[in-house]
Amino acid sequence: MNLYACSGFKSVRADSIRDAAEVFALRSARRAFGRSGRVGTLNAECWTVCARNVEFSSFVGYRSGRNELSGRNVRFTVYLMGGDK
Repeated sequence: MNLYACSGFKSVRADSIRDAAEVFALRSARRAFGRSGRVGTLNAECWTVCARNVEFSSFVGYRSGRNELSGRNVRFTVYLMGGDK
């Protein structure tokens, strides 16, 4: 497992940079909307050649009805900090 970081959040260990991005997106949703915070779509927007830094966009919000999320779009960058230990 690798160590990943994102500005404003504690680092996480995850199997892939996308898994780490899902954790950071959920943290962002919970920070903005409390325990009811949810993550909608999560997309990798741009990355470096070696994929050590990847910028993601995500829709975070709360359930506002059946099959509905109300919220906002967020953008964040995930950084690979270290490898296996």
